[in-house]
Amino acid sequence: MKKMLALLCALMLLMGALPALADGRTPPEDKKVITTDDVVGVETVFRKYDAKFYEAASEQPGTVVRFDYTTTAYGAQQPAWANVYLPYGYDENAETRYNVIYFLHGTNETQESLISDEKVKNAIDNMIEAGITEPFIMVCPTYYYDYENRSIDMEAFSTQEMRNDLMPAVESAYRTYAETTDDAGFIASREHRAFCGYSRGSYATWHQFFHNLDRAYWFMPFSAAISGAAEMTLECPPEEEIAMLKDALSAQSGYKDSFFIYMACGGKRDMMYDIVNDLVRAMVADTEDFSYGTDKTQNNLYYSLSNEIHQTLMTRYYLYNAFSVVFR
Repeated sequence: MKKMLALLCALMLLMGALPALADGRTPPEDKKVITTDDVVGVETVFRKYDAKFYEAASEQPGTVVRFDYTTTAYGAQQPAWANVYLPYGYDENAETRYNVIYFLHGTNETQESLISDEKVKNAIDNMIEAGITEPFIMVCPTYYYDYENRSIDMEAFSTQEMRNDLMPAVESAYRTYAETTDDAGFIASREHRAFCGYSRGSYATWHQFFHNLDRAYWFMPFSAAISGAAEMTLECPPEEEIAMLKDALSAQSGYKDSFFIYMACGGKRDMMYDIVNDLVRAMVADTEDFSYGTDKTQNNLYYSLSNEIHQTLMTRYYLYNAFSVVFR
């Protein structure tokens, strides 16, 4: 009888331990760590995670929902929509507030291109479950206001659709840190908000920096530098890009010392390799406005340089690296 009671107690203890084991999964070591200090003149670090762990289905999966809204940014009112990623447990934690990332896709892509990819979705789920980052909401809109004709007005998208239509609609519907969706509410919560983009979406992210520095503290432009006066003009010299950044900081002087840019790019197979490296090199040299490093109390710029190709799905790796700094 005593043996049976002891066995029963052991089983109960084991059963009680199982949820803790599931909740506290320890991620494996990174598969690869690439450190360089001779490309842009400062140390860059890229960590490639273990795909078997991060890209497998998570035990705590988030959900992706369609979010419809309207915009008047391009004249007459027209419908628009975004994909919204909600982390595991969002519905159950009614009092919890969440950081939010606005992700902007690459050329010819859509609201589906990143978050609807199974590997990306699983990787984000597992990063949250493993504690790489706090749970967050990701909003994936499009800057094409007429997709069939690939029509873009990046100024109107940044200053009107994003600022006046999408952000207030999303953050009044979901529990971000914005207690109100007016200017005051967004300003007060800006350290809990990030703009991120890949390739052409990186150009769009720079435009958010130019116009919406009061709305977000974190900016993550991946695999693209800053476009010239004509959208998507690659022949934009670093000195012109630096001038555009300085103009943006001057125009938004109240936030000149309150932002962080986490850049990333692929290797020599990435068509943006030289262009992005030139910009990073110029930003590092401009110590008046930029300070390189990972300490947000001292620095506002960091760079992760990989040997990966140019593809939006690489965003999952760059987010993994960025979360060592962003939202910390």
